[in-house]
Amino acid sequence: MKLSNAFEDLIVKQLESFGSFMGVKHMMVYLASAANGSKAGFELIGQWPQIDRSLRPIDDDPELKVSSPNRRWYPLQDKDFLIGVLRVETDFKDGEWPLILDSRLKALSVSLAKSFSIEIERQSNDEEINYLRNQLSIIIHQLRNPLAALKTYAKLLMKRLGSDSDSLKILESMMQEQNQINEYVRSFEKLNHPSTLPIELGQERLLLLPNLDISKQVTIQSILIPIFERGKANAKLQNKNWNQPFNWPEWTLKSISSKYALIAEIVANLLENAFKYSNVNAEIGVKLSESGLIVFDNGIKISSNEKDKIFQKGFRGVSSSNKEGSGVGLYLARQLAQKIGGDLFLLNDLPIQGFDIDFLDIKKTNIFYLKIPIGELHE
Repeated sequence: MKLSNAFEDLIVKQLESFGSFMGVKHMMVYLASAANGSKAGFELIGQWPQIDRSLRPIDDDPELKVSSPNRRWYPLQDKDFLIGVLRVETDFKDGEWPLILDSRLKALSVSLAKSFSIEIERQSNDEEINYLRNQLSIIIHQLRNPLAALKTYAKLLMKRLGSDSDSLKILESMMQEQNQINEYVRSFEKLNHPSTLPIELGQERLLLLPNLDISKQVTIQSILIPIFERGKANAKLQNKNWNQPFNWPEWTLKSISSKYALIAEIVANLLENAFKYSNVNAEIGVKLSESGLIVFDNGIKISSNEKDKIFQKGFRGVSSSNKEGSGVGLYLARQLAQKIGGDLFLLNDLPIQGFDIDFLDIKKTNIFYLKIPIGELHE
């Protein structure tokens, strides 16, 4: 393992901090190493005090093969792995080392072992990250050609369809989805470079990463329309009834701060669940009000004993037992809602304060209310 100069300096500083405590004359730290096809050895990493004379490797120094009352070895061990050794030379002649000295040297060896362990893990993680970055670059490069080909074939097909307006609309929707995939590819490219997201997201998956581009000026309407178009297409394919808003409240038409683009992510997760777990002919939709947003369906009702559990990470209800999924959709949706100062609830039949009565006058099985900090959206 090749250590950085900064890390070697850290090791020396740890030795220096011990100083010439209670008769200690010289301390050396060795790192265990083994080249391919050779036996294990120990490489000198740092010493105190810094001396000009070069030290022989442990295996080549005959003095080290004979015990000495003024020398002790302390293993640098992490769990079951021997990482290296600490060699301590003193001016003692009778072999009686003070207990406090021995205790402090043992503590120093533990500290050194942990430092090496952290550095080894860091280097391993760096290697893995670099490997994944290279793989990501290759995948992105390979994606560009088929994506460009899809666009070319779509344009050719549009010419052949001529005046078939219904087919052209489907084809235009396909091209919009292809453009969205291009946005994902560009977003993946940015993962290989330092970037700033508008809000800390944690480690959960995201459906709509391009919406988090802080350089874009967006409105709630502009980020929800593509999701509604996708919902309309899913409903047609699955023989379900789609209901979307046509009147957009004023708060949906103004530019929003970039972090509130996560609202699209929340709605996408809710609709993904609704389409996945509802039956054929179920009605699914979104309603907007001056006070917020709801996503509803009249599919299989979420039971009362599951209402408090559905937002837990990994929980999957009875209706989802035979469906693919990981149980993180609703958990993620609520986490994101809370990150932007809102919240997400599964409603009972009771009205919500601040909502219009006619807004809630829909007899649906499941109603998810996304509480949005509307007063802060445009600050």
